[in-house]
This record gives sequence, C-alpha cells and structure tokens, in this order.
Amino acid sequence: MLKMRQVLLALCTVCALLSAVNSLDCLTCNGGTSCSTENLQTCSSSDTCLTFSSTSVGFQQLGFAQNGFVKKCGPKLQTCGQLLSAKFTNQIRVESRVECCDTNQCNTGVYNVALTVDSWNGKQCPSCVSTGSCGTDLVNCLGTQDQCITVTGAAPGIPTATLKGCATKAACDKDSLMTAWPFLSNLQVACNAASATGLNMFMIAGAASLVLGFVFN
Repeated sequence: MLKMRQVLLALCTVCALLSAVNSLDCLTCNGGTSCSTENLQTCSSSDTCLTFSSTSVGFQQLGFAQNGFVKKCGPKLQTCGQLLSAKFTNQIRVESRVECCDTNQCNTGVYNVALTVDSWNGKQCPSCVSTGSCGTDLVNCLGTQDQCITVTGAAPGIPTATLKGCATKAACDKDSLMTAWPFLSNLQVACNAASATGLNMFMIAGAASLVLGFVFN
C-alpha cells in the first residue's frame, strides 16, 4: 500500500511538472491604445498569449471605452488575426482584432485598430441597439460585412441589451466576442448571411437583361 502511494505521488508530481513546462508566461496589461505598465502571468496549459485592440463609436452608453487595448492569457481563438467588425446603426460601430501567439512573453507588440473607411457593399441588415424590443430599422453594411448579427447580453447597469446589425464573419464567433467585448456578460450571438437590398437586386437584374439583350440581338 505504501509503495502504491509513493507511485501515485510520483505520478502527480510528474504531471504537475509537465503542466508547468507546457504553460506559457504572457504579458498582461489594460489600457486605451497601449499600456504603460505590463505584468507577467503564467497561463493555464490550454491558454495562449493574446493581444486585443478595439475602437468604437457610440458604444460609451454600454460602458465600452472608445479605445481598448489588453494583453492577457486566453484561449486560442479561431479568428486570431482577423477583423471583428460590426455596424449596428449609422452612429454605432465597433472594430476589434485579437492577435494570438504561443511562445513565452511573445505578446510584446501593439496592434491598434482604426475604424475602416469602407463603402456600402449593397447589403442590409436589421438595425437595433435596445434594452427592450427592436423596431424594423435597417442599416447598410460596409466592406466585408456580409453577416446579419444579433448579440444579446448584459452591460454594467443594463440587465439586458440587444444589438442587431451588420458584421464580418469573424465577429460571429462567440469565443472571440467574449474576449474582444468584455463589457458584455451572458453573451449570446447569432448570425445569418446578409441579403442584397431590393435596389441592388434591381441593378443586378437590369445588368443581366442588358447582357442577354446583347447576346440574343
């Protein structure tokens, strides 16, 4: 019995040592567009080093600063290096990016995100920023925003908030949003492909008619 206990103790020690070897040391900080002071944190064995940067317009009402910059331990995300972009109304937009790396103290850089100046891509989505019910407003999608997104969650002092608008596909990943938008808790995300507007479809149909007319005449 004593020998068995010694074997189990030895195995536990080896497992603990292996876990420590596989864990990363990452820089941590919290600021606006950069950090003046950085600390070092040992992550869990499944985590990686993250650097998160965001910028927004109109989100202050939900407790979200205009600019956010964070370094931390966190899960390896499917959307590392991709742009998380969403437009909920003509006055409320947010863009975020999360960079991931997996060596000790690798998250040394600064990745500041600026709101892109993109044109309307011909698609629209339902538009809503509400603590109650939503109306029937629509918002024009920009650039690579090809998804209609619905986000629900709680913000400081707001038990329930609903946001609907246009988004990039990366913004539809719940794990990424939970990292990029920490101001929302109990986060739920749903997306579906945005559709071209009636005007845009009319223009496509008109162009097709011209082409067919040219071919058969």
